[in-house]
Amino acid sequence: MRIAFSANPMPGHIVPMIPLMRAAVGAGHAVALITGADAAPFVRAEVGLGVDVLEAGPATREAMSHMARVTGSSPLSDPRPAVIADYFAARRLDASIGDAVRTARDWEPDVVVSESLDFVGPAVAAVLGVPFVRHTLGPERPALVRAALSEAATRAAAAHGITLPPVSAWIDGYPAFLEDPSVVRSGRRIPIRPEPHSAAADRPSQDAPVHDPSSPTVLVTMGTVFTGQELLDEMVASIEAVGVPLTLLITSVNGISARGTADDSPVRIVDVPFRPLAELLEGVDAVVTVGGAGTVLGALTSGVPLVVMPLGADHEINAARAVATGAAVRVSTPGEVGPALLRDLLADGALLRAARSTADRIRVLPAASTALDALADVIAPFAATPAAAIRLETQQ
Repeated sequence: MRIAFSANPMPGHIVPMIPLMRAAVGAGHAVALITGADAAPFVRAEVGLGVDVLEAGPATREAMSHMARVTGSSPLSDPRPAVIADYFAARRLDASIGDAVRTARDWEPDVVVSESLDFVGPAVAAVLGVPFVRHTLGPERPALVRAALSEAATRAAAAHGITLPPVSAWIDGYPAFLEDPSVVRSGRRIPIRPEPHSAAADRPSQDAPVHDPSSPTVLVTMGTVFTGQELLDEMVASIEAVGVPLTLLITSVNGISARGTADDSPVRIVDVPFRPLAELLEGVDAVVTVGGAGTVLGALTSGVPLVVMPLGADHEINAARAVATGAAVRVSTPGEVGPALLRDLLADGALLRAARSTADRIRVLPAASTALDALADVIAPFAATPAAAIRLETQQ
């Protein structure tokens, strides 16, 4: 197979599809990723060898900043359904479709697999006449968001003379048992076991963060989008104020890092630059996060309880589903982080037991190699049709 993945040029949107990409490369299939040029270094460093980057569209921060200047809002500051849809389903499609179709046509995919908030991929699949598959990133988004995205994408595609294709199948990167019971998942579903992001096999190994066995270790991460110095300072101060010996592993990205603590502080701080989440989760006792889908699901997959302080995007729904497992506590302000961490996560064994139980249920889900076989079954009927045969002949 020749599989073209498609994603927003953001680590959190690319990482959930990496296990399937690696499985495909390992099985001898050709793999490409349609995304912005600014994500190319990340893809080459974090996915590994064997994935072609098909560059299309602007950088996310640049595009969102432009949208904010023009309209007064963007998904970062105003995550209403209409704003989310305007950016992800309309503006990004408009800005990317030309380059995406050109590069994908040259690459000749047999199928296009897009992450949940990517609408360039389905447009490319429609133009090239190949099957389109969705790869989910997290819990199902609210009905109002889904409707707004669908309407905006349909309208934007039509402006380019494109009718978006039906979804041939969904690769479910979010376990069904974690979903809200009221959510109905329609269509053909291919479950895949989520994995916290791990280093590419060809990447040089890094020394693991040093843990102090005499005290708990807590990972504090706000991901790659919502990290802010003031917010981080307030979180650390809240944890220090509790007065309990801890080691804080704090991810330092976008020029943000933890400031030094008082000499007599019982809290030891270790700043860690971006590295695979699987390495950071190893040996930690708890996670403090703003609620990005990858971080929340990675912690649950690893059996680590969480404190979640949602800031925007899909954080609220990710927090709600984590809390529903019994493995997480939701807080609203940085000042609540310290008390919640010490009172609930580190002192209450129930949250740890719930986290480990959740991890046990995730562990038995199908591996990426199994999902890859199911994907091949999905596109097999299409490959056998006369139209597909004609398409393949014209590509040769």
